[in-house]
Amino acid sequence: MPTRYAIMKRLLTDILCVVFMLFVAACSNDDDNDYPPIVTDLLVASVDANGRVVSVRLDDGTTYNVAAQQVESEKKDTTLRCLATYTHDGNTGLKLNSIRTIYSDTPYPVSSFYMVVNGVAYHDASLLPRSPMKVISMWKSGGYLNMHLGLMTTGYGNHQYAFCEDSVGHYSLLHQRPMGDGGSYTEHVYMSMPLPEGQEEVTFTVKTYDGDYTRTF
Repeated sequence: MPTRYAIMKRLLTDILCVVFMLFVAACSNDDDNDYPPIVTDLLVASVDANGRVVSVRLDDGTTYNVAAQQVESEKKDTTLRCLATYTHDGNTGLKLNSIRTIYSDTPYPVSSFYMVVNGVAYHDASLLPRSPMKVISMWKSGGYLNMHLGLMTTGYGNHQYAFCEDSVGHYSLLHQRPMGDGGSYTEHVYMSMPLPEGQEEVTFTVKTYDGDYTRTF
C-alpha cells in the first residue's frame, strides 16, 4: 500500500506534467501568431503630386502598391531613393512603417566643380571639400552604389554632399562640413549613387579619418 508521501509525490509529478504540457501548448500558439519581421532597406518610392508615396520598388525589381504615406521632400510626382522600414503583408502586399529620403544624385565630372576663394573661382580638384566620414558598408543593388556612412557631428548646421566623377569609372564623395560642427557623436548616413548605364565596373573613394577608402565593384 503506497504511503502518504508516495501519493503526494505522484500528485506533484502529475501537476508538473500538466503545467509543462500547457506551457508547450502556449508556446505553439504564440508561434502561430508570430508577427512578420520588420525589414529596413533602401528602395525607390513613387510619390504623387501631393508628395505621398503610392508605390515602392525594391532593389530586386519587385513593385508594391502601398497605402498613401507622406514623405519629406520638396520633389513631387517623381521617384525618390529612400530608406524605409516595412513588413510583408502575406504574399501579396507590403506595409510601410516609416520612410525617409536619402541623398541620391547623379555624379558630375570633376571639371564642373569649383571653389571660390576671396571671390575667385578655382577649378582645382585638390581644393574640393572632402571632410572625412566613417565607412560602415558599401554595396551595389537596384542600379545604385549604396553606402552606409558614419558622420561625426554635434548636429549643428547642414552638411553638403556631391558625387564626383574623377575619371572614367572612378568616383568619389565630396563632403562640406559646416563651420562650427565638431564630432560629439556618430550619425548614421545612407546614400545611393545612380550607376551609369553600361558601366560594368566602378571604383569609389571616400575620405575617412584613417585616409582614403577605395573599393571597386
